[in-house]
Amino acid sequence: MHKLLYQRIIFCNKCRRSMFVGPNARYLIHLARHTAFNKLLIFVAVLALISFAPSTISIMSARKGSLAYFASEEQLKQEKVVQNTLQKHSAIKSEQTNRLTKLIVRHAREKKLDPKLVAAIIVVESHGNPTAISEAKSVGLMQVHIPTWGGVIDFTERNPFDPEVNIDVGTTILADYLKRYKDLGTALTAYEGNRDPDTSEYLAKVMEIYRPGSTLPRKPAAPAETP
Repeated sequence: MHKLLYQRIIFCNKCRRSMFVGPNARYLIHLARHTAFNKLLIFVAVLALISFAPSTISIMSARKGSLAYFASEEQLKQEKVVQNTLQKHSAIKSEQTNRLTKLIVRHAREKKLDPKLVAAIIVVESHGNPTAISEAKSVGLMQVHIPTWGGVIDFTERNPFDPEVNIDVGTTILADYLKRYKDLGTALTAYEGNRDPDTSEYLAKVMEIYRPGSTLPRKPAAPAETP
């Protein structure tokens, strides 16, 4: 008892308990968990793995990478189609194409749009230039019309020249038009700002990239009103 009184006692805020300093189980567990001794043990363990089982480190790194970005088979196919579309119809650099492809596919899938359609619109609207500005004050990859949408979206908070923001806003607008009109041709010409699909060159350009050689069926004319 006399001997215990002279032993130093410490309290660990992380362990939430007091303990005698010395060769006892509680103090040794504390050292292993919450002190520089723990870092030393980890460092020694990593050195041992590198020296005696280097393949283990490679496997762990590969697993971490695969968990960071998981894509379904369908998504990978869509990314390949979008990437091919951008490479064929624009002069975007390869490193930019990879990032842009993932943005297009992600936002298109979120809004239940065909990613290739979004890619075709980007090619026609801006040729993949995120800083493009038109005379009508439409900006960015998908040429979002600032005078129309500035009252709905706060562009002081969301930079329309940022590809992430521009594609998010553009796909939201397109999805709304498709839901409203339930017709691809009418939705595309509405996105362009033209209300007459029969006179829209824009529609033909987008469709030539989206579905080469195809034509959209014309909506039947409304019956004349009887007097």
